[in-house]
Amino acid sequence: MAACVDGDEDKWVIELGGGTGAITQALLRRGIPANRLIVIEKSARLASHLSRRFPDVRIVQSDAADSTQVITKGMQVRAVVSGLPLRSLAAQAVGDITKAWAEILEEEGRVIQFTYAHYGESPWLSAGLVKAASETVWANIPPARVEVFTMTPDITMPGATGLHKA
Repeated sequence: MAACVDGDEDKWVIELGGGTGAITQALLRRGIPANRLIVIEKSARLASHLSRRFPDVRIVQSDAADSTQVITKGMQVRAVVSGLPLRSLAAQAVGDITKAWAEILEEEGRVIQFTYAHYGESPWLSAGLVKAASETVWANIPPARVEVFTMTPDITMPGATGLHKA
């Protein structure tokens, strides 16, 4: 997932569903500056854990559907990286999440979604995005997919050499 995000010192990366911090750590290793990374985590316990583990990253304990207020005027969001289980959440919540975060992306921004769903349409498509690339992660048990969504289908995917163009 982190390979799909290019680090731009002036732009922001938002992680939805930080969990224990595996993706957060990978984003930092990828070169995303800690001061340009915001992690949204609903669980108070996990948000506290993330704050201790990544003291230089802005951790927001909130529901992803209600968190777009962390984006202030002028902030350019390059990527939204989502580990949220969108296919298992209530349809209204999923619609609220995908619509809100798709709207804050910059023109060349992207959403990177981790999912166990290998079939069916992603909720990000209903938010007006198009699938740009995807890849099955066979090493994950069970196998999962990383899907990349953008405003336009012809966006280049720097660093994402294993992803298949959709």
